[in-house]
Amino acid sequence: MTLFTSKIISSALLIPFNLIILLFISWLLLGSRFKKWGRALLLFCLVALTLTSLPIVANALVKSLYNEPVLSLNHARQAQAIVVLGGGTNRNQPEFGGSSAAVSTLERMRYGAYLHQKTGLPIQVSGGGWPGDEPVAQVMQRELETLFHTPVKWVLSEPGTTAEEARYSRDSLAREGINTILLVTNTVHMKRAKITFERAGFKVIAAPTVMPDRYLSS
Repeated sequence: MTLFTSKIISSALLIPFNLIILLFISWLLLGSRFKKWGRALLLFCLVALTLTSLPIVANALVKSLYNEPVLSLNHARQAQAIVVLGGGTNRNQPEFGGSSAAVSTLERMRYGAYLHQKTGLPIQVSGGGWPGDEPVAQVMQRELETLFHTPVKWVLSEPGTTAEEARYSRDSLAREGINTILLVTNTVHMKRAKITFERAGFKVIAAPTVMPDRYLSS
C-alpha cells in the first residue's frame, strides 16, 4: 500500500471526512427509492456534525486519547532503546537549505533528546516521505545530531504509516536483541501507536509528549 493510499483510507475513517462521505451517500439515497434511509442518514450526519463541533464534545473526544501518565525516569531506564516516531516535515525551507521538522516531529525529537540525555539509551527515528521528498527520518537524524547534539543509531526511512513503523522497527531492533522500548510520540497519537507496537511484539513503555493542561485538569 502506498503512502498516498494509506493517508486517503485513514482520512476516510476519521471525523469529519467520514461524515462528509455519509452525507454524500444520503444525498444519493434521497434521489433513489430509498428516500427513507436517505433522510435518516442525513439526520444522523447533521446531528453528529453538530455535536462534534461543540467544544465540550470535541474536548471530551480528545481527552479520551490521553490514557498514559507522564513517564518517570526510573521507569524509562528499564527500556533498551528509544523509538521516536516521525510526524511530518516542512518541505523545502530556504532558511534551512532543505526540509525541516514539522511541529509534531520537533516536539517528539525534543523529548527523545531529553530522554537520551537522562538515560543514555540509543535512539531510533522513523518515517518516510512522499515521492521526491526527503524522508522524515533523515530530517530527524540531521536535526537531532546538529541542533540537539544527540546521536541517532538507527534510521528507518521507509515506513509510511504507524503500522509500517512498528513492523520495520521490529525487523531492525530484533537483530540487536532489543525488545523493550521507550516509544516517543505525541499524547494524542500514543494510544494507537502503543497498541500497534505491542502487536508487533514489543514491550512498550509509553513516553508521551505534549499534554495540554486544559484536557488533563478536569
